[in-house]
Amino acid sequence: MSLQQFCQRPVVTVSPEMSIVEACHLMWEKNVGCVVAVEARKPCGMLTDRDAALKVVRERKDPQQTQVREIMTANPACIKVDKTLHELTTLMRQHHVRRVPIVDGDEKVMGMVTLDDIVMLLGEEMSDLGQGISGAVVRPETPVEEGFPVYEWELYH
Repeated sequence: MSLQQFCQRPVVTVSPEMSIVEACHLMWEKNVGCVVAVEARKPCGMLTDRDAALKVVRERKDPQQTQVREIMTANPACIKVDKTLHELTTLMRQHHVRRVPIVDGDEKVMGMVTLDDIVMLLGEEMSDLGQGISGAVVRPETPVEEGFPVYEWELYH
C-alpha cells in the first residue's frame, strides 16, 4: 500500500523564522495540532501545539519574540511517498513519533501521516474483514418441512 493516499490533504507549513504566536494562530485557523517547518519546501522541523504550550511556558519565553526554530523538533523523521505502510510504522516506532511528513524524491513535503490516520485506516480494514467473515459464516435460513429451519451450511454437511 502506497503512502500516496495520505497526500490528499494540504500540509500546513511554516517558516522557521515565524513567531510562535503566528504559528499557533495558523494551527488554530487550520484546526491542526502540528505544522511542518520548511526551508525551500523541504522539512527542517516539526512544531506541535504541545511544543508551543509547554516549551514556551517552561522556559518563560515571550511567544511574540520566540521563533519556531527555537522550539521546533529539528530534522524530523520523514518518509518517502513510495515506501510502504509497514516501513512507516517501523519508522514511527523507531523514532517514537506520532506524525511523519511524507516527502517526494527531492525531499519536498507532499503530505503528512499521523498515528490517528493509521488507526482509522486499520479500523476500516478490520471492519471490511469482519463483514467478509460475517458474510461467509452467517447464511440465510432455508425453510424445510414441518417448520424446522435448516441453515444452508447444514444442507451441505
